Amino acid sequence: MSVELIGAIAFAFGLMGLFVEQRFLVYVFLGSTLLGAAAALILDSLGGTTIQPAHLLLGFLTIKLLASRENRAGALKAVTFGSPGFWLLVTTIYATLTAYVMPRLFQGQTLAFAVRAQGPENYALPLAPTTSNLTQSVYLIGDCVCFLVLVGFGSSEAGRKCLGRAALACVILNLVFAALDFTTYLTGTAELMSFIRNSTYSLLNDTEIAGFKRIVGSFVEASSFGYWTLGYCAFATSLWLNGVAPRLTLSLSIMSLVALLFSTSTTAYVGLSVYLLAQLVLIGYSAMVRPVRPQMILFAVALPFAISLLVILICLNDASSAYFADLLNTLVFNKLSTSSGVERSSWNSQAIQNFLDTYGFGAGNGSVRASSFPIAVVASLGIFGGITYALFLLTIFFRKERAAPPEIGALQAAAKTACFAWLIAASTSGSFIDLGLPFFAFAALACVEIPVPRTSLAAHDLNVRSRILAGFKT
Repeated sequence: MSVELIGAIAFAFGLMGLFVEQRFLVYVFLGSTLLGAAAALILDSLGGTTIQPAHLLLGFLTIKLLASRENRAGALKAVTFGSPGFWLLVTTIYATLTAYVMPRLFQGQTLAFAVRAQGPENYALPLAPTTSNLTQSVYLIGDCVCFLVLVGFGSSEAGRKCLGRAALACVILNLVFAALDFTTYLTGTAELMSFIRNSTYSLLNDTEIAGFKRIVGSFVEASSFGYWTLGYCAFATSLWLNGVAPRLTLSLSIMSLVALLFSTSTTAYVGLSVYLLAQLVLIGYSAMVRPVRPQMILFAVALPFAISLLVILICLNDASSAYFADLLNTLVFNKLSTSSGVERSSWNSQAIQNFLDTYGFGAGNGSVRASSFPIAVVASLGIFGGITYALFLLTIFFRKERAAPPEIGALQAAAKTACFAWLIAASTSGSFIDLGLPFFAFAALACVEIPVPRTSLAAHDLNVRSRILAGFKT
């Protein structure tokens, strides 16, 4: 095992966080989830498997937050039957069991694409236990711990506000990394970011397409950057639509959109299109049942107008029209016919075959590589795991909500929007069942319980007493 520079820095921040206020580690941890190309530790005994700074800091965060009785009570409450935490816990336990049992039970009975290719080509091999069964299980356990611990932390008003502000800080930090990536590339000083680009995965941080540099920020490749930036853009946009710090959130939304477009990620483009369409439908529905904010009206009117104007301006210029037509063909329309598209289609086809060959039980977490999150879930966890995972996601988006202060309500709505955007993108190209620590951190913000104010309880008790007395009088 080798300890990297960024790992030593993360360890120092983690130790420091144990002796200061809880919010320090919350900010540091959420910020570290952006370091997708960084390796805090490299485990040579497990084939060069890396431990990212976020997973290292998650241990310190768990120790710090669970030291509080209030946080422990909130975390325990989060796993009550029917809650999102309950279904996530069930899914995690079941997925961990499948990672050990299924590759052995169905060993050699089906072919599967390895989660981590051992060479330039990724071939389908007979199903067998691998180190990926262990690592993917550890990642999912980390996701579950992250969710429960942060839900517990958010059980207090101060915790909820801290989570919201830390989430907004992630949007800003992601843009900072994007600017650094672009600037260091132009100036030939990309080596300055090498200490956060030390992962054993293949790094694609200096590629160009259609004449300009693909933005990767602090991630391994442009598609990863586009994937995460989509959620951060949706988060900032939702806050602006709900009137939270409108000048700041509008600026962050526009800058995140520009960064996303410069990632030239097909996944991000498809996800952005579906997200914008869903947002327009939601605003239209809201306008029919209640008054909406001016920002929502502006969004619903300006977005179609801006897109139409842009298309007209492009079409009026032959050079621009040819350029953008070629760009769209490269990134969207002809994507499936490229070698990458063909390979990803074969992953999905084989993953579906894995589901059939295992009679609906799944090949086990970490055994299957796909190119769509839903397919990866059913191929890995089977019918039962797919149902419990779906219940977790559904209870995030459709759970019954209590009345909350406007700022907290807006933060929770924005967190749900970010998770929705990430889920769209993962359904387009997600390879594994792990949606990533940022998804579960934002899901925790979306699911924190808002306690009923004592004044409301007192009013309820007074109402009940008056009804009882009225009954005696009659």
